[in-house]
Amino acid sequence: MPRNCVNIMPKNQNVFNKRHVAHAEVVRRQSLAIQYVAIAIIVVVVGLVAYGILSTTVFLQYRSVASVNGDKIGLREFEGRVRLQRIQLINNFTQYYQFAQMFGAEDPFTEPNFGGFLQQIYTQLQQPQVVGEEVLNALIDERLIRQEAKKLGIESNTEEVDRFIQQQFGFYANGTPTPAPSTTPFTMPALNPTQLALVTVTPTPGPATATITVTPDLTSTPTSIPTATAAPTEGPEPTPLPSATPYTLEGFQTSYGETLTNLQENTKLSAEDYRYFFETLYLREKLVEAVTKDVEPFEAQIWAQHILVDSEELAKEILVRFADGEDWSQLAAQYSTDTSNAQNGGDLGWFNSDVSFVPEFKDAVFALQQAEISAPVQTEFGWHIIRVLGREPRPIDEQRFQELKEKTFTAWLEEVRAGADIQTFDIWMEYVPTDPELPIQ
Repeated sequence: MPRNCVNIMPKNQNVFNKRHVAHAEVVRRQSLAIQYVAIAIIVVVVGLVAYGILSTTVFLQYRSVASVNGDKIGLREFEGRVRLQRIQLINNFTQYYQFAQMFGAEDPFTEPNFGGFLQQIYTQLQQPQVVGEEVLNALIDERLIRQEAKKLGIESNTEEVDRFIQQQFGFYANGTPTPAPSTTPFTMPALNPTQLALVTVTPTPGPATATITVTPDLTSTPTSIPTATAAPTEGPEPTPLPSATPYTLEGFQTSYGETLTNLQENTKLSAEDYRYFFETLYLREKLVEAVTKDVEPFEAQIWAQHILVDSEELAKEILVRFADGEDWSQLAAQYSTDTSNAQNGGDLGWFNSDVSFVPEFKDAVFALQQAEISAPVQTEFGWHIIRVLGREPRPIDEQRFQELKEKTFTAWLEEVRAGADIQTFDIWMEYVPTDPELPIQ
């Protein structure tokens, strides 16, 4: 090539190269964008799959079944307590079943003493939603108890809870305590002048078991009941509630350790969960004492008589004859169809508002004042004439006193619950455990 010649690239070639470079850059950026989008999609898909797995395993236990004034009740706690409740029901079922067999029953479900309880427990275990709702309500009450205890400055320390747990297992470090005497001696009050003028018979010391009383039906027949050959087989070995047998500290520690192991295996509750449960029971006891500190060992009671007949006409006739001066006791002995007390003036003794009279009779008798006589009252048993001989506060024994305090506390807790901010979440219905199952052949 001549020395003076210059190698000049054609103009159109330059333009071609620039366009090629620009196109390549666009392609490169598009490829990177596609790669990033693909990676993002993969990450999202993997994340969703992982979340789905974790939400049904790890995260699920942290979901709430209820909220009590902002305090959450977790699903894990709910499931564990449902299993604990089922274990207790199964233990009760097994105990009643064995008792029925001891009485020689071929079919324990029809045994008069224990068959009703067996049917009731069996039905309950076949209805997980019922058990779940009971447990959920119990957990809500426990949250309220802890919150109210805190408001009143009621606290617990480690030593107190330790001692409380030991006592629940029947271990008393300083020896088994001697039962305390009754708060108030139970005595029959003397008759006042009005009662002396009315009564012609000696009052009975307690409520009479007359035909007007109603025994509540504690059982409900399950849709399908096991055959008479049913027998509990070996199932989980739960011991969530201790026996009352006194033993040594070492024995308590062994029993408590075995209980915790069984709890973990059968309910998935931890040692901390179990301790929390006992701590709540301890706080409840303290709260009951605080709430019922003004409750006295007395309660209003009524002493009444009645004459039961078959027709309103006869009841009215008896009222007229009594108003004309005939003796109440003689009229009761002559006409009353309640054979349990006709011969002692139809005496029903002293009773409180918990008496199991039929509603019509109960309403009528509690509407009367001392010395008043009712108009004829109709119930399913016939027509009653009621006379109230006494109405006054009477001393009660220790057992009744504790029942009265518990009744007062329950009413108080219902008021607290009514004023609380309580939310329940339907997720609990989807995760009510059905295990452990009642082992029946």
